[in-house]
Amino acid sequence: MKKIVAIDLDGTLLHSDCTISSYSKEVIAEAVKNGIMVVPTSGRSFRSIKNQVQDIEGVKYCICANGTLVGNIQTEELLHNCKIPQHLVYDIYKEVKERHGFIELYCDNDAYVEKDTAPIIYDTKMGKDFCDSMLSTDVIGLSYDLLLRRGTMRINKIHVAFPDPQELREFAAKTAENKNLMVTFPSEYNMEIFPSGCNKDVGIRILAEKYNIAHEDTVAIGDSDNDVAMIEYAHIGIAVANAMEVLKEKADYITKSNDEDGPAIVLKKILEK
Repeated sequence: MKKIVAIDLDGTLLHSDCTISSYSKEVIAEAVKNGIMVVPTSGRSFRSIKNQVQDIEGVKYCICANGTLVGNIQTEELLHNCKIPQHLVYDIYKEVKERHGFIELYCDNDAYVEKDTAPIIYDTKMGKDFCDSMLSTDVIGLSYDLLLRRGTMRINKIHVAFPDPQELREFAAKTAENKNLMVTFPSEYNMEIFPSGCNKDVGIRILAEKYNIAHEDTVAIGDSDNDVAMIEYAHIGIAVANAMEVLKEKADYITKSNDEDGPAIVLKKILEK
């Protein structure tokens, strides 16, 4: 491998309907054949990412759950697995439930949601396509209360959403006061909670070290607040045209939007060099 290109999914590689265009798939497959490690890099679970990219020939690794997991798509082996301190998980879970919010729990390769909580995601403004896509690979159970209290479920990331963006911001501000936790915003309607020191940049670093790829051969492409760490870390950080302003300000370049196959355009330019 001579280069790593880490590409966020939602709002970046995925079109607004949460699909990857046939053109993007072709370009990614071409890039991989030419020695470029294309790495889907997302807040989504391993299972969800694998579902999105499994038909793209040659894609081997993914960075999942905001960098708390790095996994081999083909073998499902995990190279990196970072957990939220157990004593914090149940308190977050309990408060979100008391506030009647949506909560999704990321544990190893899968994401878990409770049956009575799942419909709340549709009360936000994140869009039906996104909600359908996210829940389609989730494990849906009746309650994870006992497993969390006992510490049986060790959690990598917690995804939280509230129909009221103001309530989300208030809860996020409170959560971010804990120095053991990181809080990011994929959109103004949802937030992600994961351990401090674990982010998408960590996943890029792990894969670069494994394959002896120099830092100057790392590229990252994203659209939102939870992509800032990898955009800042990569030698070249690129934002799609539809990205949040906070990311555009950090990026070295801006490509076309997700619906215009911006990441594929970047890969084509790399292949032409």
